[in-house]
Amino acid sequence: MSFLPRSACIIIFFLVSLGGNAQAWKFWKREKEKTEQIGPEEAAQKKAATGEKQKDEYQSRREQHLKAQDRQTRKRMKRTLKQAERYSWGKEAPWYKRWFGRRGGKPNSNVRKKNLL
Repeated sequence: MSFLPRSACIIIFFLVSLGGNAQAWKFWKREKEKTEQIGPEEAAQKKAATGEKQKDEYQSRREQHLKAQDRQTRKRMKRTLKQAERYSWGKEAPWYKRWFGRRGGKPNSNVRKKNLL
């Protein structure tokens, strides 16, 4: 082997070995913490608390959004929402899927009407 390929192999070997050692060092340096097992009651409470928190955040954001609108805008939003719901009745799929789809526009039992609020 000539000098250049041999030195390249040595450099690659050192880089690979140093990278592996760094990973191993990080692994051994990290303290292994034991995760506590929680019971089903605690898990249910935690899930309920998370759901309640998400509902509260959603409600506060919605109230903030509505407060930013003036009365005319709120009325227009309400009117267009009702109009959209009225016009979209029975139209779970877009028109091109209703016209050219395999089901021929028949509603799928798995598809439900979108809740716009």
